[in-house]
Amino acid sequence: MKSRRIIWVWGLYALLSFSVALTGGCKPGAGKSRVESDTTGLKKLANFLSEAEIDSIQKLPHFASDEPRLEGWVAWPQSGDRFNGRKMDTIYWDGLDLRGLDMRGVSMRSARCTNNDFRGTDFRVADIRWTVFDGSDLRGCNFDQARLFHVKVNDAVLDSSTFRGTNMFGMEGHGTMMRYCDFTNALMKDAEFVYSNLTGSRGVKARLIRAVFKHSILDSTDFSYADFTGGGLEKASFRGAKLRHANFQGARLADADFSGADLYDVNFFGSRFNNTIMKGAKNIPPEVLKMMNKDSLVTGIWQELKKHLKGR
Repeated sequence: MKSRRIIWVWGLYALLSFSVALTGGCKPGAGKSRVESDTTGLKKLANFLSEAEIDSIQKLPHFASDEPRLEGWVAWPQSGDRFNGRKMDTIYWDGLDLRGLDMRGVSMRSARCTNNDFRGTDFRVADIRWTVFDGSDLRGCNFDQARLFHVKVNDAVLDSSTFRGTNMFGMEGHGTMMRYCDFTNALMKDAEFVYSNLTGSRGVKARLIRAVFKHSILDSTDFSYADFTGGGLEKASFRGAKLRHANFQGARLADADFSGADLYDVNFFGSRFNNTIMKGAKNIPPEVLKMMNKDSLVTGIWQELKKHLKGR
């Protein structure tokens, strides 16, 4: 009986040792947080698509259930209608039920589409620059490789929508819900999302140069390799976010919250910290640690250029 106990104890020890080896132990930054985000197979940015590529995407078969979609009337649109490839600039739709539309490749510039229900609509490779979607429900929409230049989505809901390779330059959203979205390789330069919620979203290699996210929630997001250069991130929350290799050079980070975030190889050169919260953050750069007080608050400006910035 005693020998059986010894064998059982040694077996349990071996199992635990194997488990620790797989997960990397319990050190900060170990386990899953050490896995790099996938940067392969990214969708090409909308600006670089050829006419042939746009044409091929908008002409792919697209069905609602088992039946071909009916071609829609601009003056009387209905859920499930097909408008792909149509010229619809400056249209006015307000307060309509427009779920599941096929809007691939449409030209809908300077349109006013407020307070509509667009849930599940396909906007791939659409040109909808300067259009207003304020107050609309855009949950589960596909905006991949679309042009959303200076589009407005104030007080709109875009949860679970995709923006892969999308041009979102200057896009505006105040009080916007964008939880669990995919912004991978999107261009979000000069975008402004204040008092907005992006919890659980993914933005690997997104370009957010000079983007403003004041008072916004970006908790549990993955913005690895993203570029927040010069961003206005005052009072933004990145709690538990994965920010490996991200660039925050010259960003304004007063009262921002990075609690529990993974900051491996993050570039904070020239960033302005003021009571920035780093409680429980992983892989904090040494230069930032030097400015952190006993309450895990960081104040100051990192002005020492690191060699890992070379080539950025």
